[in-house]
Amino acid sequence: MDVAIFMTPDPITITKYTNIYDARKIMEDHNIRRLPVIDGQRLTGIVSKTDILEASPPDLSKHSIHELNYILSRMIVSEIMTKHPLTVAPGTSIEIAAKLMRKYKISSLPVLDEGKIVGIITESDLFDAFIDIMGGTVRGSRLVLNLEDTPGALANVTHIISQHKANILSVVSSRRKSPEGKSAILIKLDREDVSDIVEDMREIGLSVTARFEEAV
Repeated sequence: MDVAIFMTPDPITITKYTNIYDARKIMEDHNIRRLPVIDGQRLTGIVSKTDILEASPPDLSKHSIHELNYILSRMIVSEIMTKHPLTVAPGTSIEIAAKLMRKYKISSLPVLDEGKIVGIITESDLFDAFIDIMGGTVRGSRLVLNLEDTPGALANVTHIISQHKANILSVVSSRRKSPEGKSAILIKLDREDVSDIVEDMREIGLSVTARFEEAV
C-alpha cells in the first residue's frame, strides 16, 4: 500500500521565520509533534517538539513562564529545524517509508508531489497502517496456517473459505521464523465461529489454528 493512503494530507506548515514560541503554540493547539517548514512552496526543513525542548534554556527553574516565552519568541525556527529533511512521494510504499524511518532513526517523512508538500507520514500513521492491514479494526476470527511455498497452496485455503461463504478481511504472509520452504499465513475472516472451516482444512492435511479477535 502507498504512503498516500495513510499519510496526514495537507499538513499545517510554518515558514523559517516563524518564531519558536509560535511554533510550539501551534503544536499544542493542534496536538501535533512536528511542523514542516516551507519557503514559498518549497520545503526547507522540519521542526519537532524535541527540537523546541532542546532549544529551551537548560535550567527552566531559573526562568518564569513569561521569561521562557520571551526567549523562545526571540528565536526563529530556521535556527533549530532539521534542514532539507528526507522525503517520500505519495506513491512510495509504506514498507519503504518504514525502512527509511528505521534506517535514519527519524519519526516522520514529509510527502512531496512535484516538489510541493502534500502530506506527512509519521510512526503513528505506520502503526495505524499495520493495524488496518492486519484487519485489526474489525472483529472476526484469525486463521494461522503454515503453508508450503508452492503454487496453488493458498488457493486451496481460499477455496475452502469460499465454500463456507466466509468473507476474507485480510491476508498476511511471513517467512520469518517459519520452517524452510514454508510461510506463515494469517487470514482474518468476518465470522466468530470458524470451527467448520478449520475442520475442513485439517481434513486435507493443513496445519491451522484459529482465534476470535475483537476490533482494536
